Formats: sequence, structure tokens, C-alpha cells
Amino acid sequence: MGRAESYLTADIGCRMLTAAWLHRDERGRAELVAAVADAAAEPDDEDASAALRQQMKRALREDEELRRELTALLPRQENRGVTVTASGPRSIAGGGSIRVAITGDGHTAPER
Repeated sequence: MGRAESYLTADIGCRMLTAAWLHRDERGRAELVAAVADAAAEPDDEDASAALRQQMKRALREDEELRRELTALLPRQENRGVTVTASGPRSIAGGGSIRVAITGDGHTAPER
């Protein structure tokens, strides 16, 4: 991820947290602030990250308007198709739906 994408992701994350905070009552705001502070203080702590995720999941589960607001913050995905690259000896790559992929010597395709 490049610098511009990192800034965009951080900006969207901040806007999402702000929206969630604005939709919570005083107790909910305090819980969210504590979860964010713990996750920021120890970014490698999986428990702290999980606690923050739980706060956001709870907020989204309880508030339909917040779900709509956060959905609107996400970048729209354009239908650009799929680019698939394989590199190196005996490499395989697939895009879309692959039913069977066999590599190596001495194999035969299974019968359908």
C-alpha cells in the first residue's frame, strides 16, 4: 500500500470512528474512546484490536443510520475486471472461478 492509500485508509478510519462516537450515548462514547486508546497504545495487541472491533460491530448492529453513514464513507469499487499473474517455473494463476488446478508431473485431470 502506497502512502496515498495509507492516508486515505487512515482518513476513512478516523471518519468512521467519529461517526460511531457521535451516534453513541455518554457511556458508549467512553467505551469507544477506551477501546481506541488501548488499540493505539499497543497496535500489536490482538486483544486490544479485537475489543475495538467489537465496539464497532456493536455500534453497527444497533444503529441502522450509522451503517448507512459508514457505507457511504467507503470508496466505490469500479468493475475493473481481474488481473492475474503467474511468475516462475510451473507457476499457475487463476482468476474467477477455478474448479480444478493440478500442478506437478504425472497427474491426470479428474473425470467430471
